[in-house]
Amino acid sequence: MFYFAYGSNLNHKQMKERCPNSKFFKRAYLEGYMFVYDGYSPFRKGAVANIVPEEKSIVWGAIWEIDEHSLKELDRYEGYPHSYKRKIVKVKDDDGNEYEAWVYYREGEKEGIPSREYRKTIFEGAKECGLPEDYIKESILK
Repeated sequence: MFYFAYGSNLNHKQMKERCPNSKFFKRAYLEGYMFVYDGYSPFRKGAVANIVPEEKSIVWGAIWEIDEHSLKELDRYEGYPHSYKRKIVKVKDDDGNEYEAWVYYREGEKEGIPSREYRKTIFEGAKECGLPEDYIKESILK
């Protein structure tokens, strides 16, 4: 099965620690959503990544191949179903091919500022996954 990461799980080191059986598949994007830092995580010491509906926006991220055990581990790390919910969405690759993938999301909260360390984890993952430079500057580093 596929999982679409857009936040700290873009980071290859973090994903290998959390889900050793996961494999990076390719970069992809989700239409109709916008990446935000919102809410507050005591663990992360700041706002955390989320996606919120936004008709003309896209969220770049990574498709990971995962197994059932990895999905359960991600549930634990993402605080499913209390912090984040999850659903299957259709994401597209650079060639327009569609893939169904699990994604975690929350109801939108007040936008905030992530910790420097958390933003760095996401930034490193975005580079590793080859996300577009302009997207990284405008969304992840904003």
